[in-house]
Amino acid sequence: MDPDSRTLEYEWVPMSGTGTVWSVAIPHPPLLPAYSEVAPYNVVVVQLDEDPNLRMVGNVVESADAPLNGVEPHSIEIGQRVRVVFSPVGDMFLPRWVRA
Repeated sequence: MDPDSRTLEYEWVPMSGTGTVWSVAIPHPPLLPAYSEVAPYNVVVVQLDEDPNLRMVGNVVESADAPLNGVEPHSIEIGQRVRVVFSPVGDMFLPRWVRA
């Protein structure tokens, strides 16, 4: 929904899949049980190259099939360049990020 016009019309637009780390958080236990085993890990907000107002949340990983905690969380810096990869999680694919 467009917050200004309140329309439900939208359009899918291809993106480059690249961006810049805008924010970093490092969750530590106690967490949801499914995530306690892999903590600490990183959670990033990535500002997409196409529009500075477009941001996505994800994790920096070594590769699409790498574990969530495979990257030392303190090694990630705001301003670092990343590109999207899609990791299978159950019956869907989640966007995650690798260093560009």
